[in-house]
Amino acid sequence: MAKMYEHYKDFETASYFHKRCLDISIEFKYIEGEAQAYQGLGKCEEEVDNKFDAMNNLETALEKANSGELVDIARDISKDLVRVYKHIAIDYLEKNQFDMSLQFFEKCLNVAQRAQNKDI
Repeated sequence: MAKMYEHYKDFETASYFHKRCLDISIEFKYIEGEAQAYQGLGKCEEEVDNKFDAMNNLETALEKANSGELVDIARDISKDLVRVYKHIAIDYLEKNQFDMSLQFFEKCLNVAQRAQNKDI
């Protein structure tokens, strides 16, 4: 359901369904479901320009994927997280906050290296 609402750009409703998936996944200790739900929440937050909320959800998603040794899912989440870090870094760069910008560009690099994916 969440993906359908994302397709129609109704990110509030999509977030509702991602949260429901997260609740159920936590209840049944389904790590893959938790990782994917946090990733979905992160993507929805990114779409409505809540970059720091997106970052927090995606970082949690990556932690869950790594703890469950879900390599393919972790790589997918890493792409999303690098994109969000990059947007935040650019925002800081445009505000001439170079130290903060550099910190987020370094986070991009670290996540890409850990994912072993030079394309992100």
